[in-house]
Amino acid sequence: MIAATLPLAAIALLGALLRHFNPAMEQTRQAINKLVLYVLLPALVFRTVMESRLDDLFLQIPLVAATGVLGCLALGFLVFHFLPIPGPTKGAMMLGAAFGNVTYLGLPVLLGVFPGQVEQVSEVSVLFEITKSSLNLTLGAMIAIGYGSQEPITLRNTLFEALKLPPIWALAVSIAWKASGIPCPALVLDTASILAVTVSGLMMLSLGMALRFKPTRLMALAVPVAIIKLAVSPLIVFAATGPVGLGGLYGTAAVLEGAMPSQLLSFIIAGKFKLDEETLAFVIMVDTILAFVTLSVVRSVLAG
Repeated sequence: MIAATLPLAAIALLGALLRHFNPAMEQTRQAINKLVLYVLLPALVFRTVMESRLDDLFLQIPLVAATGVLGCLALGFLVFHFLPIPGPTKGAMMLGAAFGNVTYLGLPVLLGVFPGQVEQVSEVSVLFEITKSSLNLTLGAMIAIGYGSQEPITLRNTLFEALKLPPIWALAVSIAWKASGIPCPALVLDTASILAVTVSGLMMLSLGMALRFKPTRLMALAVPVAIIKLAVSPLIVFAATGPVGLGGLYGTAAVLEGAMPSQLLSFIIAGKFKLDEETLAFVIMVDTILAFVTLSVVRSVLAG
């Protein structure tokens, strides 16, 4: 695990240094994120589905991922809702504790830990991403509205936000194509594969460029968020793998995905719906750094 995460940490550090010495790199980071979201990640989703089997995994993995999110959201509510802190901070901490960075960090980690099982771990990462991002853009947005902007909550609007995710459309197209039995031209698969292999490096570079240090009096909230996201979340996911029959490599990869730090999409949602962005940014930075240690612990426990 250390050998797998050190290169990723180095890339993230490079991104952080670029951001520190050249604040204008924020525009570059946003451009990278759009490129990943609209081109590279859909290519990865398409390739992964086309090279996979449409079997029970397409139900098991999303069920496990959703269980982890909902369990952490419930715990986050119990921890943060009753604390004497501002409402926007409560909502931001709930999002930070529930939604994990399963592709920007999760995919590179899984590829480093299981270099010989690229297709299998990519499948886990893709299905986790589709599940978590969809929940974050719907349920997470509702929480953000309730604690932040307090706009009228409509299911139509939140579902519309989720459907705007290009990876979801790539998933739908690839599943339909796969189910049709029509062979996918080698040119299409090769193109998608070339685009897909660039995802990990760019994701880690963007992650490093997104980390900001701006301490506030609420920075201590990073501790309960990290405990929920880095320790409790993998336990919930592990407990969920048994009932759905997810074991072996897929089960191990799912638990590692459950142990990933806070999702950067939560920061975007926080900004859109007037949650506490500053504290959430600090929390994401802290638990992302801690994750390079806790992931090794989770991996060791699973291996033992």
